[in-house]
Amino acid sequence: MDWAAVASILGERDDRPLVLLDHEGNIRLFNRVMEQVLGWRRFEVEGRPWSDACTPSDAREEARRWIGDALRGALWSFEARALAKNGTCILFGFEFSLVGKSDEQGLLITGTRWKAAEPSRPPHGELDYHVVAEPAGFGTLVRLLVNGECVPLTKDSRCFEVIHGTGRVCDECPVQGESPEWPRISVRHTPLQDGGGTFEIKSAERIDVDVVRVRARRLSERTLEAIHAAKMQQLAERAQLSAREREVLMYLMLGRTLEEIASAIGVAVRTVKFHQANVLQKLGADSRTDLMRLLY
Repeated sequence: MDWAAVASILGERDDRPLVLLDHEGNIRLFNRVMEQVLGWRRFEVEGRPWSDACTPSDAREEARRWIGDALRGALWSFEARALAKNGTCILFGFEFSLVGKSDEQGLLITGTRWKAAEPSRPPHGELDYHVVAEPAGFGTLVRLLVNGECVPLTKDSRCFEVIHGTGRVCDECPVQGESPEWPRISVRHTPLQDGGGTFEIKSAERIDVDVVRVRARRLSERTLEAIHAAKMQQLAERAQLSAREREVLMYLMLGRTLEEIASAIGVAVRTVKFHQANVLQKLGADSRTDLMRLLY
């Protein structure tokens, strides 16, 4: 194939994103507009399959199919997602043209329209998944259960793409945490417009040399408050705390100082100290920090 001629075509038509694939679906040329849209430099992707270099993991099988159909002349346009360098997905309207002949035949892909795709919706509920922890395939999902139901996975599905809808590893990922101890716990808070929020609590435990099991739950602040209150009630009943001792326990768990507790319940600080000593003794705790251990 006359690559110089093709490069000239790409240069002349640089008002739209263009990419040229060879007969095996590998990227041969990547024009300036495509670089701007996806953020990839041509030297970063040339020679690599489009389906691997510029496609989200959950759409790679589909990309291999439409590229194969287009190379056979059976498909002339298609709508597909592409993965930008910053991890976002771009939804393209593509048109295809065959270039060259026989083994030198290539596929010229022209982006006729493009926009940022809606982020993938992460699964809701309780998650239980196994992921590869080794650098080569980090985050590859081996198994995914949502509320106990097995979710079908495509080849090379990554946890951060399928679950969080992003193109990079999460900053608070417990799988790649620095602590040598297992299990590892991470908590991520997402504020809501109404002033509340949700917490995602993850527990990661190594189950094989290169596989880690992660269990995650999403809880609202109201749910956590309800759990906290139920645990407080359970502790108080088990230790047979008086009404005043229960009140002091509640304020202790909220992190209030002795002076603040005294002001809130209308007693002297020495009285609060007396009730605090009784609470610690009845619950078998040595300190306020120890009380937190009992609660959680």
